[in-house]
Amino acid sequence: MTETHATGPQSDRVSQATGMISVQAECSLAAAFDLLRERAFADEQSLQDTALDVIDGIIRFSPGT
Repeated sequence: MTETHATGPQSDRVSQATGMISVQAECSLAAAFDLLRERAFADEQSLQDTALDVIDGIIRFSPGT
């Protein structure tokens, strides 16, 4: 199985949101991405929509989340 990586505005949003979560939750980028995915799944929305909510300040994370 090969892994592909998305490029473009959508992946930029996910990357930006991941960085923001990493700072907010005081965790690694890998853990921040997991938090983003878990939140998207819990909210039943796409990863990109959840990322936009993080960027817009609608969703915030705190240390120990």
